[in-house]
Amino acid sequence: MARNMIISATNYVDTATSITADDEVATLPVENLQDRQIVKIWRNTQTTAQIDIDFGAGKIVNFAALIKHNISQTGTIRWRFSNVSNFATTAYDSGVVDAWPVVEEFGTLPWGVFTWGGYLNPTVAANYTISTFDVLDQAVQARYLRIDISDPDNADGYLQAGRLLSGPAYQPSINYANGVEFEFIDESRITKSRGGQTFVDEVERFRRMRFELINMPEAEIFGNIFNQIDRLRGVAQDILVIPQPDDPNTWITQNIYGRIAQTGPIVNSALDYYSRLIEVEELI
Repeated sequence: MARNMIISATNYVDTATSITADDEVATLPVENLQDRQIVKIWRNTQTTAQIDIDFGAGKIVNFAALIKHNISQTGTIRWRFSNVSNFATTAYDSGVVDAWPVVEEFGTLPWGVFTWGGYLNPTVAANYTISTFDVLDQAVQARYLRIDISDPDNADGYLQAGRLLSGPAYQPSINYANGVEFEFIDESRITKSRGGQTFVDEVERFRRMRFELINMPEAEIFGNIFNQIDRLRGVAQDILVIPQPDDPNTWITQNIYGRIAQTGPIVNSALDYYSRLIEVEELI
């Protein structure tokens, strides 16, 4: 049975006692991965990289994510969690896996041009924040995280990324209700001249997701939504939403690293059960 969605509002990378990477560009240090502004990037000078994070103590974690990177379609990544700094033993090891997201893209291009089951077409991918995720089957307790990236065919000749996330994630006991909405938001400004010509001031598009949690037990919704998301994160801080953690084919299109677009009420819908409509806006 597929797992319910997960929502993460805690990122242990941000409070790590140390974060290091080899061959980094001095003006674009690995500490930039702790900044929610993903345009403030980390970059190294090679097509291989190792990033080490010390959380300072054993932490419960069940996901990791590298947001907005330039790893190519042939690049690989390996995620490891451990309680020893030399990683002689591990609490979790993903093994070497593809870093580029894989999708079923049937229908995204004209007939005869599509690839059914493979990488997202680069033209389409240009409108996404390309990221790599790893969702553990079970949470582990670990103090250290190591990420190994190899991308010898990278056309840029270097590796970079905008954000690194890892921590616990809340999984609602009841999945979001039918009617979940995904959309691209285009805030390009359109003006028309007196002669009727259209002029467009085009800006980058971003995604928005709107979903409703319904029939949630009182203790669960107040403990996880009211306190952990509304009180601690609000509209100013970042969160990560993974609607289908068991289906990696959906991660590129549906996973959203962003923020709550607006606060909203928790509604007592029936007896001791509550609901909440949540809208998440992608950070770009």
